[in-house]
Amino acid sequence: MGNTSDECMAAYYKAFRAADIEQMMRLWAERPDIVCVHPGSPRAHRGVAEVMESWLLVFARELNIGIEPRIVGRQETADSLSLVIEEAITRPGDVAATGTILISQTWRRSEGGWRLQFHHASHGRRAPPSQQGMFVPDGGGSTRH
Repeated sequence: MGNTSDECMAAYYKAFRAADIEQMMRLWAERPDIVCVHPGSPRAHRGVAEVMESWLLVFARELNIGIEPRIVGRQETADSLSLVIEEAITRPGDVAATGTILISQTWRRSEGGWRLQFHHASHGRRAPPSQQGMFVPDGGGSTRH
């Protein structure tokens, strides 16, 4: 099998694309200090019940978007894995990606394998398609943090 980051990403996107709440929650640590933030979320969701509820809301929306994830940052120790992922998003009717979601995740090794402890996703660049329907890299303006 591949490396740890590949395995964790594959499991996460399999659960996400299937909108499978049981599969998604099996990825999370069963701890009161887990935290999940979704794009546009008004607050951080803490603990197993809130995190599960937040994913149920995400899965209730139509998820017919194309997602192409790419790891842009990665750090691994014996018992932790931190990932920064950039997702290229293609919405229905678009022929190419027109936006990005930026994700940071922290995974911890436990007796049951790797489990998510933190997940933070936010909107990145959202660019209009060009006349040809292609992604315009600088079309989304700039964002300051």
